[in-house]
Amino acid sequence: MKIILATPVYPPEIGGPATYTKELALRLRDTHEIIIVAYASTSERIAGTKLFIASKRRPLLLRLGKYFFDLFRASKDADIIYVQNALAAGLPAIMVGMLRRIPVVLKFVGDEAWERANQERRTNKFLEEFLAHPEGGWRTSIRMLIQGFVLRHADIVTTPSAYLREAIVRTYRIKPERAVVNYNAAEKEVETVFPAAPMPHQIIATARLVEWKGLEGIVRAVALLKKEYPDVRAIIAGDGPEEQRLKALAEELKIADHISFPGRVSRAETWYLRKNSEVYVLNSTYEGLPHTVLTSFAARIPTVATDIPGTDEAVYDGVSGLLVPPGDPQALADAIARLFADPALRAQVVEGASRILTEKFSWETHLAILLTFFESVRAKPAH
Repeated sequence: MKIILATPVYPPEIGGPATYTKELALRLRDTHEIIIVAYASTSERIAGTKLFIASKRRPLLLRLGKYFFDLFRASKDADIIYVQNALAAGLPAIMVGMLRRIPVVLKFVGDEAWERANQERRTNKFLEEFLAHPEGGWRTSIRMLIQGFVLRHADIVTTPSAYLREAIVRTYRIKPERAVVNYNAAEKEVETVFPAAPMPHQIIATARLVEWKGLEGIVRAVALLKKEYPDVRAIIAGDGPEEQRLKALAEELKIADHISFPGRVSRAETWYLRKNSEVYVLNSTYEGLPHTVLTSFAARIPTVATDIPGTDEAVYDGVSGLLVPPGDPQALADAIARLFADPALRAQVVEGASRILTEKFSWETHLAILLTFFESVRAKPAH
């Protein structure tokens, strides 16, 4: 098949869609013709694939136009467009699919209307409450209208969790039979240049520095842990609008020398940081299904995560990690301290995570399901 991979982010940027697109291209390039259309400021080349880039440095309208034109040009005689979001990449993909009469499969990993309203501080609601009663003014209304249009016109919408599937079927009136779950697969381990071994009492978090990632709670948990573990250290890797506020909070709590913010890091660096730390922490208030947790499972680092829908489809408390209530820095600090103090517990959750990774989140299973979707819509496209 000739498969177009349309994505809003692309390596060297970090994040689920970027990492996933690269790994998928590497796994499909030997048996299929792969063309990637991406928004990016800088980009990596993947041997055996073609790449079209719409520069993020362009003004918005020019960027969107360039992306649409690239997608239209790349999709001549294509069998499938597989798109990784429902706005910046999703709308051009649906339009090109209609013009070219090509099936579109859309991977929906998060509600962008809610995410952007949250980033713009137009809402502090959790996802379910927001979807039931949206807020954020005309921007939210337009984003939800576009997102709903794209979701309803995709031939198949895949989600990485049952929780997210149910949410979008209910909110955007997608036909249930066209919304399906295909669990994410973990990326393969990256060989790092320098050998690494877990540093005692070091924790690592990798995320966009946005409010719903709960990074403030991690900073506050470090302040609590410092009382029992004076050498505790946290690395919070990633960039985003919360960076300065988080640094100011660390200064206020007098723990600035216990937390580092290395900014955006490469894929190899994220693996090195995991391998060099004792506990991985995900303190989100929302996740579709966190790809970063699967990476931590593969890196064999014990994980503490919030007990929220989506995340709880991968992290089982006491089996593949420890779960804590969202918005509770004390509970987060207590769970991290349990892992610091108990090597047997660390080993137990690492082994449990490895089993779940093999049984539920393997690339073999993910690809088999995905290619079945491609063949089904190719045989009977909705467009």
